[in-house]
Amino acid sequence: MEWQAEGTVIARRPHGETAVIIDVLTLEHGRHAGVVPGGASQKRAAMLQPGARLSLRWRAR
Repeated sequence: MEWQAEGTVIARRPHGETAVIIDVLTLEHGRHAGVVPGGASQKRAAMLQPGARLSLRWRAR
């Protein structure tokens, strides 16, 4: 399954050493949680703050 949407980050929590789990709210798909590898890096941390609007591409097995 793969889909794309725009959404707003509503929560963020650490997962392991470098990844984060974000909760995102979208109009089309509602609330979803996903892992962002490398999301704890300084470059990505600012982009993944709660309230940030993102263009998302979700992939699931």
